[in-house]
Amino acid sequence: MSSRFLLRIRCRNPATAEKLAAVLAPDNRVIPPDQRLAMKVASNSVALRVDSERLQSGFNTVRSVVRDVALFREIWLISREKTR
Repeated sequence: MSSRFLLRIRCRNPATAEKLAAVLAPDNRVIPPDQRLAMKVASNSVALRVDSERLQSGFNTVRSVVRDVALFREIWLISREKTR
C-alpha cells in the first residue's frame, strides 16, 4: 500500500521558515529507496511531502521530522532568550 503524508509547519516569519528548512535538509538527504521526500518553503511555512511504499516507514519519517522541528523550536527559543 502506498501512502502520502503532507506536513506544513507555520513559522513566525519567512526568515525562521528558511532557517528551519536549512536545519531539516541535511537529515533528509538519505532516505529509504522506496520513499520520496519533497520540501518547499513558502512565505512563513515549510511544507513537506513524504511518499512511501510502506505505511510504517513513511509514518516513521514524518515522526522523525516532527521531533526535529520540536528540537529546532527549543534551541531557537533558548538562543533568542540568551540574546535579550
